[in-house]
Amino acid sequence: MLSSKPELIWQGRIHLGDEPGVYGDASYAGLTTEIPLTLQKTDPAGQDSTTLRVVTQDVETFTGYPGHLITVVLYEPDPAASFHSREVVLATARLTSADGGHKDVLLDLTNRPSPLRVSVRIRVDTEVPPGLYDDFVVTKLLNKSSGYVFVASLGFTA
Repeated sequence: MLSSKPELIWQGRIHLGDEPGVYGDASYAGLTTEIPLTLQKTDPAGQDSTTLRVVTQDVETFTGYPGHLITVVLYEPDPAASFHSREVVLATARLTSADGGHKDVLLDLTNRPSPLRVSVRIRVDTEVPPGLYDDFVVTKLLNKSSGYVFVASLGFTA
């Protein structure tokens, strides 16, 4: 029997924010980071959705501001230009203090041919005045797919 445990795609420590050096054990990326991955559908008859989970540490957003933006983008062939891709936003979500250190983003992949090359962008909330931006760490990216209908791998694979 397959486990119902989420599938680990990536694990590490990426520091986002406007104060380099706050987390000496994390790579400082500045205001945004983007993690590419490939989703492969293993069962053509299975459900057409999966959930990506972004796990974080020390997210502390201010009340009245929207929170940090998570955008999941699909890269698909551009029918208007051979050997080019176009970006299609699959989902967006906002990460706030109330999320308890992780945010789930549901992806509807209906009528999307597998494999799917997607990226997960995490961007600091910049509606807050400069100097007050939240500094936090992204620690994991997980895939939660019932029965492993969709499996994920880090990077864009063939």
